[in-house]
Amino acid sequence: MNTYPQASAVPPLPESYGIPHLVCLVKNIHWVYVFWELTEEQLHKAAAKLGRDNTARKMLRVWKGQDPHRQIVCDVTIETMLGAQYLYLPDPGNYYQMEILLMGANGAVSLLASNFIVTPFGRVSHEEDQEWASIDELYQQYQLAMEQSYLASPQLWHISSPVHKPPPQAQELELSVDTEVVIYGKATPNALVYIQGELVKTGRDGSFTLRYALSEGCSVFPIKAVTRDGSRIRSVVTLVTRETY
Repeated sequence: MNTYPQASAVPPLPESYGIPHLVCLVKNIHWVYVFWELTEEQLHKAAAKLGRDNTARKMLRVWKGQDPHRQIVCDVTIETMLGAQYLYLPDPGNYYQMEILLMGANGAVSLLASNFIVTPFGRVSHEEDQEWASIDELYQQYQLAMEQSYLASPQLWHISSPVHKPPPQAQELELSVDTEVVIYGKATPNALVYIQGELVKTGRDGSFTLRYALSEGCSVFPIKAVTRDGSRIRSVVTLVTRETY
C-alpha cells in the first residue's frame, strides 16, 4: 500500500539557500533572463574594501564580447539580495556575460560573474539544405512511440526539435548521441507553475512532467509555483550538467 506524508508535515521551501550564484539564460535574439543570490558575507567584505562607503550601490553590469575586446553594454541598479529580471541585449549573435558589482565613490568590487551566453544571430540562415520534419511526421513518430508503450529519447528529440537528415556517406562510422532530462513534480492544485519563466500545464492534482533536450555544459531550470492571487511563491532551482568525452 502506498502512503504519502501529510502536506502539513512537509516544511516549506526556503526563500533563499545562501548559495551565491548569478545565472544568465537566453530567451531570444534580444532578451535574456538573469537570476541571482547574494550573501551578507559577500557584501560585508566588499564594503570593507571600499572603506565602508555608505553611497555604494549594487549594480548588474552587462558585458559584450570576450577578452581582450569585451566592452560594457550597460549598468543596471539592483536593490535585492535575491532577485531575477529580463534584460534587453542590443546586438544579436554575440557573446555576453553578466557581473554584479558593489560600486562606490572609491571604485568597484566584483561580487559575482555569470556564465557566458551566445545570443542567436537574428537573421536568415545561409544554410539552404537543412530538412525539417513536418507536423504530420512528428505526430506519426509520437503515435508510434505511444503504441510501443514508451517514449525514448530519439523520438522525444524529434518531437521537440528540428530534424536534420544528412545523407549517409559510404565507408564512414557514425555515432550520434543525444541527452535529455525529465523534470516532474507536483504543486498545490490550481497553482501556476513556471519553468525557465514559461507557464507549464499541470494536471488536476497539480502534477506536471516535462522533458528537455540537454545541450553541452550546465543547464539551469528555475522552477516556480505561484498561487492564483499571487500571494504566495515557492521556487526551486535545478542545475543539470552534461559533459561529453
